[in-house]
Amino acid sequence: MELQLCDVWRKLLGRTDVGIHDDFFSLGGHSLLAIRLTVEVRRLFQVDLSAADLLSAATVAELAEIIRRGSTESRGQLVRIQAGTGDSPVYALPPVSGTVLLYPPVARAMGTDQPFWAVQSVGLQPGETPLGSIEEIADAFIEQLRTVHPEGAEWNLIGYSMGGLLAYETARRLTARGERVGLVGLLDTRITVSPSGDPDFALRALLWRGLKLELDIDWLRGLPPEERAAVLVERAVAAGTMPADFDADRLRRMIDMYQFNLDALAAYEVKPYDGTVTVFRVTDRSMEDGTLPEDLGWSAVAARTVVCDVPGNHFTMIEPGQVEVLGRRLREQLAAGRVQEGTPA
Repeated sequence: MELQLCDVWRKLLGRTDVGIHDDFFSLGGHSLLAIRLTVEVRRLFQVDLSAADLLSAATVAELAEIIRRGSTESRGQLVRIQAGTGDSPVYALPPVSGTVLLYPPVARAMGTDQPFWAVQSVGLQPGETPLGSIEEIADAFIEQLRTVHPEGAEWNLIGYSMGGLLAYETARRLTARGERVGLVGLLDTRITVSPSGDPDFALRALLWRGLKLELDIDWLRGLPPEERAAVLVERAVAAGTMPADFDADRLRRMIDMYQFNLDALAAYEVKPYDGTVTVFRVTDRSMEDGTLPEDLGWSAVAARTVVCDVPGNHFTMIEPGQVEVLGRRLREQLAAGRVQEGTPA
């Protein structure tokens, strides 16, 4: 089984030097290759892997163990991305897509000794019903994270884009319960995230960022949901941005997840937080309209706001070549918070 998995990895990653203890993401794996890997595992071993499975078992040896069992010991939406050696974990909350596959490079950029967990949105797996509000989502995440959080440790929360709003609301709710909150890291998160009145924002985001397709939105909107998903799968497979046997039902859940999260954002009212938030602000602002404040508006609601510049734009800040600086800045802010608390960094 391990030999077969190594062979799959070599083909997907275009490498010859794959060992059973190598990390998929450290070898150059990314979200699209992760999807292709789950498809190959299903074809070879008739086992369905989730993103959580892959992130929790990112080596061939660990993955083989999951396949032998036929399933994982479920932690719900909770995913351990990096075990680390410290006693102060970082918890990453999902962006509007609901997935957490963007976070492994961030975790590694912080250093392999940093414990790092992530939580994906409810609704991505078959049979799950998405939650209806940011407050509900934050409460559900706290219950998930509590199962692994070290007793007495401070809570360090980060989130990319919409995930920053989830990190903020989670921090508010933990503080209200008397818990110690450390880093609240907002990765280029605006205080209000609006779909700008565009009813097709979710579909456009999936098309351009996920599938990298340019199709007529009006035409797609006119198709029944089942047919729309089938068309998108067909076009994405032809474009090489989706594996050949990716199923339309999974894609439909992804589109729905975008929309559920956008609806929750539209209804969310940001309330004051009696603590510090750290905004990781991109230096390439060519995608912005030029009217955004330096702190993206957070000083209006947080007791203290720290702004850290990081290279790239909203999308490239988490990609190789830029993410390394982001990881370093996150680690610096984590250490700075410990010093303020009187804990050795």
